[in-house]
Order: sequence, then C-alpha cells, then structure tokens
Amino acid sequence: MKRTIMMTAIALMTGVLAGYWFCHARWEADTERMNASQAREESERLKKALEDNRNLQETVRGLQARMKKENDHAKREYDALLARLHRGTARMSVPVRKDGGVSCTGRAADDAGQTRAELDPETAERILSVGRDGDEAIRELNQCIDQYRAVEKACKQTA
Repeated sequence: MKRTIMMTAIALMTGVLAGYWFCHARWEADTERMNASQAREESERLKKALEDNRNLQETVRGLQARMKKENDHAKREYDALLARLHRGTARMSVPVRKDGGVSCTGRAADDAGQTRAELDPETAERILSVGRDGDEAIRELNQCIDQYRAVEKACKQTA
C-alpha cells in the first residue's frame, strides 16, 4: 500500500509537471505567433507609410518645379518688358485729365477730356515692380494651397 501511494504520488507529480511543461510550451508558441503576426502587420503599415511619404514628396517636388518654372517665365517676361521700356520700344502712359479740354502737352484731349502722360522708364519700373511682387506673392500662396491640398489628400487616403 505504501508503494502504491508512492507510485500514485510520483505519477501525479509527473503528470502535473508534464502538464505544466506542455502548457508553458503552448503558451510560448502562441505568444511567438502573436508577436510575429503583429510584427508583419506593423511592417506592412510602415511600408505603406513610407510609400505614401515618397508619393507625397514626389508631389511636392512637382509642385515646386512647376512654381520655379512659372517664376522663371514671369521673370523673363518682366525683364523683357523692362528692356523694351529702357530701349524705348515700349512706352507706359497714364491718363491725365485737364480742365478745359486741352492736354498738358498742348495736344487736344479726347472726347472724355483725357490725354495721356508718358512715364519715364524708372517710374514705370517702380510701378511694374509692385505688380510683379504681388504676382509672385499670389504664386507662392497658390503653391502653399496646392501643397496643403496634396498633404490633406494623402492624409485622407491613409485614414
């Protein structure tokens, strides 16, 4: 009887230890599977985020290239206009009204009582620079808006 109790106790302890070992091994395997699954999911999210970031950078580079092209074109046109003004092939004038219908230069005024006064090239350049600066600011603002919209669109696609 003593021997049977001892054998039963040993069998019980062996069963408990084997069960513990089996459950622990199963728990570790489940944990490893779960960690591997999470790592794959996180890796896929990271790949997608990197791809979205590359696409966004490409879009912004395209917008910046377009703005540079537009600015270069506007500068060429402005410089060409200034060159024509300084050479005298283009002139800039403003309407002038003189009471009595006679112009300041002695020429007759038109039906509305207006005549035109020609501006010297330096004055015309100063006036035109105001418009040039305003146009440049508008182009910069439009680029800012376009970049904002590109980022907004990218964020909505990832959400």
